[in-house]
Amino acid sequence: MQSLKDTSIKTKLMVLTMLAVMTAMTLACAGFVANDIRLMRAEMTRQLTALAEVLGANTTAALTFDDSKTAEQLLGSLKIQHVVSSALLYDAQGELFARYSAVPLTEEETQLPKFVGYEFRKQNLYVVQPVIENGEQIGSIQLVGNLDVIKEQLFPYGVVVLVVMAISCGAAYLVASRLQILISGPILDLTSTAQQITRKNDYSIRATKMGTDELGTLCDKFNHMLDQVEASKAALEQAHNDLERRVDERTRQLSETNSELNKEIADRLSAEEKLENVHREFVDAARRAGMAEIATGVLHNVGNVLNSVNVSATMLTNQLKLSKVAQLGQVVSLMEENSADLGNFIMANEKGKQVPRFLKVLSDHLAEDEKMLLEEAEALIANVDHIKTIISTQQSYATSGGMVEPVEVNTLLDDAVKLHAASFGKHRIELIREYADLPMLLIDKQRLMQIVINLVKNAKEALREQQERDRKLIVRTRNEHDRLVIEVSDTGVGIKPDQLTKIFSHGYTTKAKGHGFGLHSCANAATEMEGKLTASSPGYLQGATFLLDLPYRPAAVSVH
Repeated sequence: MQSLKDTSIKTKLMVLTMLAVMTAMTLACAGFVANDIRLMRAEMTRQLTALAEVLGANTTAALTFDDSKTAEQLLGSLKIQHVVSSALLYDAQGELFARYSAVPLTEEETQLPKFVGYEFRKQNLYVVQPVIENGEQIGSIQLVGNLDVIKEQLFPYGVVVLVVMAISCGAAYLVASRLQILISGPILDLTSTAQQITRKNDYSIRATKMGTDELGTLCDKFNHMLDQVEASKAALEQAHNDLERRVDERTRQLSETNSELNKEIADRLSAEEKLENVHREFVDAARRAGMAEIATGVLHNVGNVLNSVNVSATMLTNQLKLSKVAQLGQVVSLMEENSADLGNFIMANEKGKQVPRFLKVLSDHLAEDEKMLLEEAEALIANVDHIKTIISTQQSYATSGGMVEPVEVNTLLDDAVKLHAASFGKHRIELIREYADLPMLLIDKQRLMQIVINLVKNAKEALREQQERDRKLIVRTRNEHDRLVIEVSDTGVGIKPDQLTKIFSHGYTTKAKGHGFGLHSCANAATEMEGKLTASSPGYLQGATFLLDLPYRPAAVSVH
């Protein structure tokens, strides 16, 4: 059976056809042979019964006059009947009166049977009939027929059956070899098309439709699938190009910002260079891991923080440009000019009298400037540290998926939310955490991080679009019937009923600039983790809830 599985579909069709034909022919021939055997046995029974009745009628005189010799002569006439192997005549008391036998008989075989009629035993047919004279039974006659005669008659019949089966199988093979191409042809064409696509990596190749049956429908579906794959490939390439362009733009902006900071704040040079290097390492890691969606979100969050960095740097630059330090130099020059009589100059000269008051005012201004510069520098350092936190958090999860390891789920959720923390204050989003007390669980950390980041990002965008209600983002965890349930809810714009059945489909999106990959990839990741991702919403402008259901496997429990 295994060898048949590995053969071509043409061979399988031929084998199945021949098996069907041979089975049908065998059953038909077996039925005909069985029916003929039944008819032959019935015919032998009728023939022996008729002979027994005739001999019984002819031997009445011999039995009446006790003439056994005449009876044996009458029984001996059965020699010409090859079907009869023996004939036994019994008197009224059941004693053997006369006999004829073409084969030796044992004493037991000469006894009168206790039945009247016929009976098949082993290879013989036994027929017993009473001998009646004037309404009175004066004896019995038994004829024994050899069933080997039937076998002799069946031999040529069997030869004919075998010849008919051979001819039928040959004809079936010829017909099947011509007709199997109707089924194997389209399938082989599909196989050839798939091999060409795999070899050339060219999704523009299409299979040729050969009919309107199920195989034709399969061909249409196959070509439609190729259309979708080709479109998806083009969309992925476009998304990749867009990501490269956005990364280049962000990198250029970051480089320009770093150049300005290097000119104005020498002590932050090394930190900004380190940030740029870490940023490049993150982008490379995101590309290698194929996390284009997450990388875009992280870059957006980094960009938001960089806006604050840019504002702080601009404030520092403007404040330094407006500094009163230059006026202090003018006062020092004036005092140096009158250094010979500095005391008289300050006490008597009108300009000299202004020097102490000016120094006091200048001191106050410089103190305020110093305080403001320190505050901006601290804000700048905090924003840079936030960028480093976002990048280090992402790097800690930017590993290849598929590896199950112990994970602190609540901490992971905090890390995912932290990547979007800069946007929450900007858009007045209230973050609510409702975490259950969970142990370390065995989970694919990278896939879980990817799903949660995507759900939080979508919730943030839904909240940003609505203006009528308070903006709340709720993240919950719980153990429900030995299943880990992670809930991400928001009070955003919600989901329309007709969209709930489509949001996880590949390529479907409700966003103007969306590509429909995020939720689809999240649903696939949940399935790969032996879980499921579902969505619900009371309606448009009424918020939405996403539930991630995963196996609950504490780290102390081994996974088989």
